[in-house]
Amino acid sequence: MAAAAGPVLGVDTATARTGIALVDDTVVLAEAAFHRRVSPSRSLMPTLDVILSAAGLEPADLAALAVTVGPGGFTGIRVGLATVRALAGAVGRPLAGVSTLAAVAAAVSGDDRPVAVWLDAGRHEVYAGFFHGGVAAGPESVAPPVDVLADLPDGPILFAGDGALRYAGLIAARAGAAPADTVSGMPAGVAAATARLGRQALEAGTALPPAPRYLRPPDATRARG
Repeated sequence: MAAAAGPVLGVDTATARTGIALVDDTVVLAEAAFHRRVSPSRSLMPTLDVILSAAGLEPADLAALAVTVGPGGFTGIRVGLATVRALAGAVGRPLAGVSTLAAVAAAVSGDDRPVAVWLDAGRHEVYAGFFHGGVAAGPESVAPPVDVLADLPDGPILFAGDGALRYAGLIAARAGAAPADTVSGMPAGVAAATARLGRQALEAGTALPPAPRYLRPPDATRARG
């Protein structure tokens, strides 16, 4: 179901900085972000109420909703999905799943270089995606950063995400590194980018399902008996 005209709610709970934004076309009506240390399970719904009130809207005024579905933090993804799915069902609006890596890449603005998004995946690995002109230029992966670097093309690249910051030294020493390489942290506006990408995907019929999207299985699994 495509989104009608009107504001879209974007929610990102998959990264270290939970974000919520209301976007109408390209205009950000209201936005809030807080660090993962503030549990999304306790703060997401109150913040949603504040965001809607700040924009003078009710949930029924939303045209659609969008949420990052991963890769990212296991608990955060599940909390965000459960909350946004419940809200979408209550107001009868379409819900789009959005790749976390794509949302981070879309939040990086004002740069023509390709973007390598690295999110810290623990275990000395990163969740990685490579984007050119806002379009994924290959499959997303979870791997040691040295292996991800080996698969990147030569030329200047903008590296974004908390994983890029953690492994900035390795990036700086990569074989064939270009002087114009830049390492940045998590860009602002990931939730707003989620809303924009969600609307585009709903209109194109390419939205991801609103279900967790893991690049590796969670640490805790049910024992087989």
